[in-house]
Amino acid sequence: MMERPASIIRFEQFYAGHIGIGLAGSLVALFGPGSAARAQATEAVGPWLIPAVLGLAVVTQIALWYLIAHRASAVAKWVLVAFTAANVIVLAFLMFGIATGIGAEARSAAGSAASVIASALLLAAVAHLFRPDAKAWFGEGQEVT
Repeated sequence: MMERPASIIRFEQFYAGHIGIGLAGSLVALFGPGSAARAQATEAVGPWLIPAVLGLAVVTQIALWYLIAHRASAVAKWVLVAFTAANVIVLAFLMFGIATGIGAEARSAAGSAASVIASALLLAAVAHLFRPDAKAWFGEGQEVT
């Protein structure tokens, strides 16, 4: 396998920041004092739900990172692009809520700030997957004989 190009290394750096800040923001928002989401999830399903969902999310993100950055998986790249599109939609709803005050009682300021920063890092990471040296990493743009 070829040496990892600069764009893939930058992808890893931005994506690691996205995972770390996103996880920290989730922990603050969900396990902070007076978390309405934690109380609702615990009452409806049980105390295991939020840790299980967070764990699954982290495992999924690490798997995508590995497949993209170390196995040059174009499929994983497009799965991440789809997840990023969903993230942008959720971010739009968050920004609307912040602008209008809707849902403010259930939202943590630190969690919301972390979510915005993590989303920006995710967008930067995904953008690096479309640079010319990253396309070569994924074998895109090559003729098939």
